[in-house]
Amino acid sequence: MQHSDNHKSSDFIIKSTFWVSLTAILVLIPFTVLSCIGERYLICGMIFLIMAVCAINLRLGFKGEYLNILNLVGVVLLIITSCIALYQLGVVASYWPILLAFSLYFILPQKQAQLINVLFIIFIAPVAWYALEQDVLIRFFAVLVATSLFALTSTHEIHKKYYLVKEQSITDLMTGLYNRSLLQSSLEDSIHQYQRSNVDMAILMIDIDHFKSINDQLGHDIGDNVLKQTGTLLKNTFRASDRVFRIGGEEFLALIYNTDNKGAISVAEKLRHAFENSAILPDRTITISVGVASLTPGMDWKQWMKQGDENLYKAKANGRNQVVS
Repeated sequence: MQHSDNHKSSDFIIKSTFWVSLTAILVLIPFTVLSCIGERYLICGMIFLIMAVCAINLRLGFKGEYLNILNLVGVVLLIITSCIALYQLGVVASYWPILLAFSLYFILPQKQAQLINVLFIIFIAPVAWYALEQDVLIRFFAVLVATSLFALTSTHEIHKKYYLVKEQSITDLMTGLYNRSLLQSSLEDSIHQYQRSNVDMAILMIDIDHFKSINDQLGHDIGDNVLKQTGTLLKNTFRASDRVFRIGGEEFLALIYNTDNKGAISVAEKLRHAFENSAILPDRTITISVGVASLTPGMDWKQWMKQGDENLYKAKANGRNQVVS
């Protein structure tokens, strides 16, 4: 599948961590003051550290970033603080572990949250056994386990729906390729990577030759089938690290990483031959024209695309079914 890249933390966990951190700071400020007034300085100090982690998360959230190790440290601090508070205060502090069990699934990846949730219940069990009376202890664990299961199942469904909607928003339904919504950011990210590490980048502007005549002569159903099979052929041709977009009716763009101009031309020629020899239509040869544009210093994404467009225009003007760089 083309849509397999998860090189960045998901928007979901970045946003949920931001809002959990903001809520935690607002809720914990009065309890920090109360702990200091009550001379519970250890708890006060631990809460202050937790708030510091939340403040860093807010700063990262504003920049669209997420730091997993920071949240693991924050969770460890929360677990220790919950155990200390339950030990010192008894039933008065029994609701904090409930909130922690729920929050885990919004600030950590799902598998980490599940593991730490189990470990948390194991760690807090002897503390609760000591601090709570038997009837309260039973209710405490019943609510803690129920909350954990509810958080697990509900966030699993939220994640599933979120990624489904996210996938649909960036996918061209006809071909299964990326649509234009992700194009500019993908090109800009590639330019930044090129500037940082001098990794060769290239784009292929691809156009199906005489596609209008296919629609006019054979009908739009056949034309749609050609587009679908084109999407399949393109997905099977390029690497998982590359990105392929449908940017117009019969026009496509392939962004290929770590490939110089010579390599991009070779890829384009292989693709051209693959189309020419394909059986997309049983009684008609489908060909493509390709414009190759390699990224050069000083280019922005618009100039890069313009270079690819100009080369594609030359390929079509010169008779189609060819590659121009």
